[in-house]
Amino acid sequence: MALSRNEEPFTYSRDYPKKWIRIVKFWFHLKAVWRWFRVQKPMTKLMGYQYQVADDLIEIDITYQCNLKCNNCNRSSAQAPDKAQIGLDEISRFVEDSLSQKKLWRKIRVLGGEPTLHPQLSEILAELYRLKQDHPELSIQLVTNGYGRRVNKAISVLPEWLYIENSAKTDVVQPEFGPFNLAPVDSWYHKFSDFSNGCDIAKTCGMGLTPQGYYPCAVAGGIDRVLNQKNGRQRLPASDDEMRDLMKHACGLCGRFRDGHYVPPKLRPQILEQRTSMSWKKIYQEWESDRDR
Repeated sequence: MALSRNEEPFTYSRDYPKKWIRIVKFWFHLKAVWRWFRVQKPMTKLMGYQYQVADDLIEIDITYQCNLKCNNCNRSSAQAPDKAQIGLDEISRFVEDSLSQKKLWRKIRVLGGEPTLHPQLSEILAELYRLKQDHPELSIQLVTNGYGRRVNKAISVLPEWLYIENSAKTDVVQPEFGPFNLAPVDSWYHKFSDFSNGCDIAKTCGMGLTPQGYYPCAVAGGIDRVLNQKNGRQRLPASDDEMRDLMKHACGLCGRFRDGHYVPPKLRPQILEQRTSMSWKKIYQEWESDRDR
């Protein structure tokens, strides 16, 4: 059950491209070259920032607890395991802020960690459903790894109105994952990059709500968790808040900044091991030391 009751969430399907692979691969190579030029500080000053945060999309990381702990996890659920979770009161506040600001969300995605492990998942979904009642076109999706009895039992009782993206994982090795822990700040290639440009996650996934607050994307919230800096906005940001300060801080550590845009699995090498650059090794060591105090 790879995808169940699900709408295709992104522009490219998992098996893209089905033909003209060499031509498409060359096109993505050109995009990579342009991306590098585009995020250099002089080019950014001339053209402005490359990506904006979508104001009608949001991802909510309701827990960092995970039962699988995959290599290269972009929420660090494996590298820095934690049971931190979002409270029901924070979800209620998000719903109330959305209603008061007349936010018409197009898509809300509920993630983790593994979201079905949150003890108040049913209550959280009930709160979010209030937004769908107010705006029926809203799509609410839950992203699960589909691994283990507990998770599948939780999936079996989810409401019918909820779209489920089930990746049906069975192993901690995920060849299609990106090198999240290869920090751009550790590469000479990005010595003059302006990390405030962000990447297309801000555009295709929208802002993130995490136990630490709101961020330009949920990945940035996961980075802030490990840094323990609690830099997130504490209330739903206004539409004109681009959160560039948070991008500048987080994107230099995020491996996704390197490509900047989504590259289909067929067009990139598989990753069969955990890859970690020096900045991340230091961050995880400090996180482990702080936890042991």
